[in-house]
Amino acid sequence: MASPFARRSQFPPELVDSVIDHNHADRPTLKICALVSRQWTASSRFHLFSRVVVAHDNAREFIQLLSSPHCTVASAVQDLAFQFVSGSQRWFSEFSRRLSYLDKTTNITSLDIPGAPGALIREEVQTALLAFSGQIKTLSFGPVVFESFKDFARLLCAFRALESLSCACTYRTRATGHVENQVLRLRLMGILRQVKLVSPSTKPVLDFLLLQGVGGSPVLPTMASLSLSYLTVEDYPPLTRYLGTPNNNLQSLTIKMDNNVSGTNIDTLAESLNLAQLRVLQILCIDTIPLLSPDQALNLLSWITSQQFANLEISVALIQGIAGLDILLGGDQFHALQKVKSLGRPGIKFVSSSPVAT
Repeated sequence: MASPFARRSQFPPELVDSVIDHNHADRPTLKICALVSRQWTASSRFHLFSRVVVAHDNAREFIQLLSSPHCTVASAVQDLAFQFVSGSQRWFSEFSRRLSYLDKTTNITSLDIPGAPGALIREEVQTALLAFSGQIKTLSFGPVVFESFKDFARLLCAFRALESLSCACTYRTRATGHVENQVLRLRLMGILRQVKLVSPSTKPVLDFLLLQGVGGSPVLPTMASLSLSYLTVEDYPPLTRYLGTPNNNLQSLTIKMDNNVSGTNIDTLAESLNLAQLRVLQILCIDTIPLLSPDQALNLLSWITSQQFANLEISVALIQGIAGLDILLGGDQFHALQKVKSLGRPGIKFVSSSPVAT
C-alpha cells in the first residue's frame, strides 16, 4: 500500500510536462528529471531520445537496446540520424533489416543523413533506406554525394508520406539525354509542404520539382515554404520559372546568397526575384553578402502583390535612399505588414515607419 506521503508527492501531469518542456534543450537537466520519479520519466525521455544519431560504431548497441524487453525509449524516438562515411556503410543494411523486424519504431517520422562531407551514399544504403519509406514525413540530406541525380530522385520518390525535404547533396555525374528521360518519368508520391535547398543541389532538385506539375507545367501546388541558400548563377533559370508561375500556395520564401561563392552579383539576384505571382506570400527573408542597396531592395519589394504579406527580413545597406524604402513599406501596398527587420550592420536595426512594424 502506498504511503500518504507518496500520494501527496505526485504533481499534476500538466505541471510536470511544463517543467520538462521548459528544459527541452538542456540534456543534463533532462537526465536528472528522468530519475526523479516514474511520473517524470516518460516526458524526460521524450526529449532525450526524440533524436538518435546512429553510426557504424553504435548501431549494434542501439539494436540491442531496442531488443530488450525492458526497453522504454523506443516510443520516444521520432528522428533517426544516420552518420555515413565513405568506407563504412555495410552495417546499415543489417541494421535497417533488424530494426524493421523489431517493429518498435513506428513513431519515427524523420530521417536525417548528415554524413561526412563528400561521403558517397552507396546503392545498398539507398535500398536499405526504403525500409522507412512508408512512415517518413521529413527527409534531410547533408553534404553527401550520390552517384547521379537519378539515384537521388528515385530514392526521393519512394517516400510516400514525404512532406518536408532538406537537401545539400552533390552528384558525381551529369545527366545525359537518356538519364534525363528516365528522371522525367519519376513522380513524387509525397505531398511536399516545405523545401530547403543548398547549392549545388538547388538547380537539379528545383528542376525536378518543377516537372511534377500536371502535364509538365512548372507548378509546385503543395509547397508552402521554400528556402534556397548559396544561390549560384546556374540556379536562376529554374528559380525564375518558378517565380513566374501564378502561385496561391507559397507563404514563406527565404533566399540566401554570398557573392563570394555564387559566381554572380547582387544586381542579377535583384532582377531575378520577381515576386508578383506569389499571391499569398506572408514571410520573406532576403539575406545577401554584400548588402542590397536601398534602390535594389525598393525595386525587389515593389513587385509584391500579396495582401497577406506580414513579415520581412532583408539585408539592406542603411545609406542614402533608405527613406524611400521606409515610405514604400509604410504605404497601402503593405497594409498587413507587422514586422520589418534589417539584416544589415550589427547593432543597427531599420524599422519601417508603418504603425504596425516592430
